[in-house]
Amino acid sequence: MAKLGEILVEMRACTREQVQEGLENQVIFGGRLGTNLLEIGHLDEPTLARALGVRHSLPCLHGNLQVDPAALPLVRPELVDRHQVVPYLAQDRKLALLVCDPNDLQALDEVAFATGKRVHPIVVPEARMWVLMRQLYGIHRQLRGIEVAFGRLQGRGAGAPPARPAVAAGPDLMDESAFEALYQKRLTSPAGDDLDIVDLTDEVKEAAQAPPSPPAAAPSPAEREAVLAALQREEVGRPPPGPAFTPLPAAPPPVVPEPERTPLGFAEAGRLLEGVGDRDAIARTVLRYALSRFKRALLLTVQRGVANGWEGMGEGLDRASAGRINVKLGAPGALTTVVSSRAHFLGPLQKTEQNLRFLKALGGGVPQNAFVLPILTRGRVVNLLYADNGRGGLVGGGDLGELLILATKIANSYDALITRSKAGTR
Repeated sequence: MAKLGEILVEMRACTREQVQEGLENQVIFGGRLGTNLLEIGHLDEPTLARALGVRHSLPCLHGNLQVDPAALPLVRPELVDRHQVVPYLAQDRKLALLVCDPNDLQALDEVAFATGKRVHPIVVPEARMWVLMRQLYGIHRQLRGIEVAFGRLQGRGAGAPPARPAVAAGPDLMDESAFEALYQKRLTSPAGDDLDIVDLTDEVKEAAQAPPSPPAAAPSPAEREAVLAALQREEVGRPPPGPAFTPLPAAPPPVVPEPERTPLGFAEAGRLLEGVGDRDAIARTVLRYALSRFKRALLLTVQRGVANGWEGMGEGLDRASAGRINVKLGAPGALTTVVSSRAHFLGPLQKTEQNLRFLKALGGGVPQNAFVLPILTRGRVVNLLYADNGRGGLVGGGDLGELLILATKIANSYDALITRSKAGTR
């Protein structure tokens, strides 16, 4: 199977240099390559959808999708969260399922087992999946470190060549008129203008504040028949076990081992950072070392003027609680000071709105002082390490020199991962 970056270059949708920049962004902030190219402005969503369709030889949807409300209850929120899938259409024994990775057979099997239906995957870009998960199930993906504002995806990045496809599109599973109607590839504004994609910035903000609810509109019966009839000719997925197609009892979620949270010494942390295989290993190593010095520690990613919680350890902190932390930079506060100065901070947290909101998000409890360390890669602050000793606790300055050395090792680990990323894409 061709790599996404190669397809985009062959389509002349991106240059090789832009793909490499996306890979570097992916190493630091996570997510898929296409998501990172969207975020830095080298690609728009329709072009990414077309490239994904080519890569997987499957239909790929984008834009303001209307999901069948009757299909939503078929897939439990924990399955949606674990596998990044959303049910699109359901009829009789068939389920058209929106997915990011149609090659994840475990995900397709689990959904087939849980729903008692034959699963047919339809690819959507990861960033679009995040919007659907938030709108329909209230599931957020801030912890991945990338927040995509769809309003910025209409324009292409500066200097990018015009998209001129040189690769054949994926196979059509229906005639063009049915495909256009079902997949809503062209949307109409109130003024009657045709649009390729709508600005979802406000939509995302509203979805974050309001309880999840299905869209008002759903695919029409004719549209439903068209996609299911077409998908039946291109069977993908696994049939449910047994002759009956009654939904099966909910299978218990697989046991996901908790990341190691025992404290690490400085020498061991340095050794582990030299051989990390992914960005999550960096986070675990840094925080396990921090546990040997502090009662609680939090690692944040810094991107587009926002510090997002990534991983946490210690009193009241884990990945889930860290993922709910979101701090807008620019206002007075310790995090803004460290990012703007690119120097570490050790001292009491002043009573600014940013600091107070941040401490509340941490779970409350005002320490006597706190330590914040910037982690720089390629000349910019990409992470912040925050640490304190809990309510009323005091951080001493005697052992902070090791953390400053560790920050350099972290930057070297990122550089090593970026170098390895040149060999392939996701």
